[in-house]
Amino acid sequence: MRPTFIVSIDEELIWGSFDHTPALRFERENPDLRGVFRELVSLFDELRVPATWALVGHLFLASCARGEDGRAHGDLARPRYRWFERDWFGADPCTDRDRDPLWYGDDLVDAVLSARAGHEVGCHSFSHLVYGDAGCSARAAADDLRACVESARTRGITLRSFVFPRNSEGHHALLRDNGFLCYRGEDPTWFRPLPGTLKRSGHLIDQATALSPPVSEPNEQLAGLWNLPGSMLLLHRRGVRRFIPIAARIRKARLGLERAVREGKLFHLWFHPFNFAVDRAAMMSVLRAVLTHAVELRERGRLDIRTMGDLAAELAGGRA
Repeated sequence: MRPTFIVSIDEELIWGSFDHTPALRFERENPDLRGVFRELVSLFDELRVPATWALVGHLFLASCARGEDGRAHGDLARPRYRWFERDWFGADPCTDRDRDPLWYGDDLVDAVLSARAGHEVGCHSFSHLVYGDAGCSARAAADDLRACVESARTRGITLRSFVFPRNSEGHHALLRDNGFLCYRGEDPTWFRPLPGTLKRSGHLIDQATALSPPVSEPNEQLAGLWNLPGSMLLLHRRGVRRFIPIAARIRKARLGLERAVREGKLFHLWFHPFNFAVDRAAMMSVLRAVLTHAVELRERGRLDIRTMGDLAAELAGGRA
């Protein structure tokens, strides 16, 4: 494999937070998320960098309505998590984007599809189910994936790439059975095996000291399903993380790019648009610096910049 850079972006709006954060608080803490999203699309267009935008499937919808039984999406099996005893879809307002914009995102899909950079629309589950939790049954995962595939198909999109909510992996065979070629596996960082608080502390130390992030080779998890592991989360600037210098974030990502070139491997950067909601200008400057360096390497013929789906299709073709 040639040295490769991938950017994957997890877009979920309120779906990634409704189980622990009320919508009003989420909106207050993450202002102008659509403005952030549009600015990101514009930056990628300007630099001609394609990315994989992994969208929660419900964001493909402009509206939804309750069924005859009064439930939202009553045809989908529910997970049974010990930490969330309510109906997983109980908070879905079943209205439309004009009234409840945090729950619907057809305009975000439009923005990605109309961009000039050659992006891929990927999948981040239909409702941010935590696949790796024991409470997510095979039926719940299968229904969730079916809803994703059908929602995307109405927009003429064939989903090839999957990002597990909260990086909690599970039900890999169902991904393959639903036509997915690849997924983003958890970053193989040095602090990954540590428990709880130690793991979080290790992450902060790793970011603050700008240690070189891991690079990886894609691996075939199942026949026809490739794991394209993450390398680095572009960390937000909330709370104690605001004390990590901007320069450290840029240096860390550049080290990852250079390492991918040197070792002939994959450097996979990822983030959520809401990571840019606080200190937006500074975060955009970080991303611009990283993408600009990647483009310079690409122009010198030292680095390929790909989407997850394109790389997986190439790997599958090579294996065939």
